[in-house]
Amino acid sequence: MRHQQVWMAAGTLLAAGLLAGGCSSTTEVVGTGTGGAGGGGGSAGLSGAAGGPSTASCPDNSGPVDPTAMIDDMEAPDPTVLMVGGRNGSWWSGGDMVSTQGSITPDGNASAELIPGGGRCGSHYAMHVTGHGFTSWAVLTVSFRYGSVDGGAAGLLPYDAHDRTGITFWARIGDTSADQVRFGVSDMYSRPEGGICDVSMPSGSTACYDTFGVDLASLDTRWTQYRIPFSGLVQRNFGLEEKVLDTSTLYTIEFSFAANETFDFWVDDIAFFGP
Repeated sequence: MRHQQVWMAAGTLLAAGLLAGGCSSTTEVVGTGTGGAGGGGGSAGLSGAAGGPSTASCPDNSGPVDPTAMIDDMEAPDPTVLMVGGRNGSWWSGGDMVSTQGSITPDGNASAELIPGGGRCGSHYAMHVTGHGFTSWAVLTVSFRYGSVDGGAAGLLPYDAHDRTGITFWARIGDTSADQVRFGVSDMYSRPEGGICDVSMPSGSTACYDTFGVDLASLDTRWTQYRIPFSGLVQRNFGLEEKVLDTSTLYTIEFSFAANETFDFWVDDIAFFGP
């Protein structure tokens, strides 16, 4: 199975193809993307000139390993993330309730599935979501912390990741899927649990859910590794505006799917990187 490794930022994308099962020489491409505003959000495109060759089969796992960096490797096929680094969140998928024809699987708490074809680089399970027919929104999301404060009602809690640089993961789509997927990260200003934005406002200067994110470039049926720095994320400019993502109060990571599209999306081995 072929793999591809991608570096994404608001203005730069670095891609190097990786071939699993045996080393193969590929071409490294440096391109210029567009950090957009408005409804589309930021994006990273692939263009430019070819550079030197790069050879690899699977990620290099040698050297020091931070045991708290991995958010979830999905090898325990249940909705809960790895209980490390003070995290106890879980996976969830769903879509808007106004779309009468909308369908998503799983619907609610999401558990990992076996990867077809024997897995990927020693990984056997990955998160998998399929769906269609949503006219407003559909999303696969993972939270960092869940619980209550001072005996209050249980809910999502913020997670301090200010000492991290960004997030990396592997992803691919099915052969009948649209390739429009947005990666986003929410904080206390974009989630209603933070008590700052106004969840009753669908848009405007105080509206919730205007997360920092980027459109995933180069998505296809091959597994692709993305390495996305927090500094490369931008808002979509429909809600409460921030200067930068508040990495000391993260709530969720979100993979959002375009309206009126059929999606078949896999994600695996999601982790922090940095500093």
